Amino acid sequence: MKKITNILVGLLFASSLAFTSAVQAGELTVTGGAVATVKKGGRDQNTGTQVGVANELAFSASGELDNGMTWRYETELDGGASSAFNDDSQLTISGGFGTLGFFATEGGLSVEEPSVGALGSGIGYADTYTPWNRGYDVDGYGNFQYHLPSGILPLGGALKVGYVPTLQNTAANSAKDNEAIAAVEDVGRALTMVQVGLTPIDGLAVKADYAYTSGANGETTTSASTKGEQGVSGNINLAYATGPFKIGYTQGAHQPAVASGGNTIYYENRAYGISFALNENVVISYNNDESEKNTLSLAKTGATKTKTSVTMEADTYQIAYTIGGMTLGYSMMETSNTGYSSDTGKTTNVNILSVAMSF
Repeated sequence: MKKITNILVGLLFASSLAFTSAVQAGELTVTGGAVATVKKGGRDQNTGTQVGVANELAFSASGELDNGMTWRYETELDGGASSAFNDDSQLTISGGFGTLGFFATEGGLSVEEPSVGALGSGIGYADTYTPWNRGYDVDGYGNFQYHLPSGILPLGGALKVGYVPTLQNTAANSAKDNEAIAAVEDVGRALTMVQVGLTPIDGLAVKADYAYTSGANGETTTSASTKGEQGVSGNINLAYATGPFKIGYTQGAHQPAVASGGNTIYYENRAYGISFALNENVVISYNNDESEKNTLSLAKTGATKTKTSVTMEADTYQIAYTIGGMTLGYSMMETSNTGYSSDTGKTTNVNILSVAMSF
């Protein structure tokens, strides 16, 4: 762990020295979109029908140094009328050595979703009620990353490494900002994450991620009844596109870090999706997401742990009609055992009618 951290810090320091070279004038661009939705929840949500308008604007600047290295900065303005704020900022420096980046709640490396959908990937688009435990991702924190240069690995291989030095750094901090950090971090002090990718044949992309925490309080305790555990997660993603079809499949597992004396909980996840373009304007899709929560009760003085399991599952149907910069969409989603509830009658329904403008 220390070796990985020292390598990353050394590379970042070297890039900062190179960055002192003269910078040519950069270019500023603004991209984004606005979306209006009419959302209706089922009886279990008790939310009725609601209307909302939101935007996502990305302000990007880029340029080139006199030594041939390039740089790029981006920040986003997200939210609706009641929650507009700057977030998801990043600064990257690229050259023959690869890419070094600093990210504030940005730079996700997880491949937990199939990324197939007329409007978006299953629960990533439609589930506005239920937290799904799919695994760790560095984009929830302040992090820095190193990306291997393209073309070095065979079969179109790519390698990215991310490191979160403080897991409580969850705000999109401005430079030199402070965020309150607890003296004891039961679920880990740091997060390391790796993503690898291959494109072995035309149309097929294979990606995998692996993440683990370190520095959890209680990890060195010898007592079985009080010992904490580090968190770990991993996913593998397959995506294939041919003609009007797109198919995606993801499988993964996640065990959150356990504080001293806590139960062990882990999740086994699976998701797949398929989309079909009826023509150049209309796309339909189906996604299925499944997450099994397993709980091992705390063992006391040699007692056997008891395992309980419950599976949450969601089906999502979508249709999108795009003309020019406008997309009309409809998404229908039904989730069973919502919130990992063992009550099989606990279901949620989400219907979303949307109109989106891109610019």
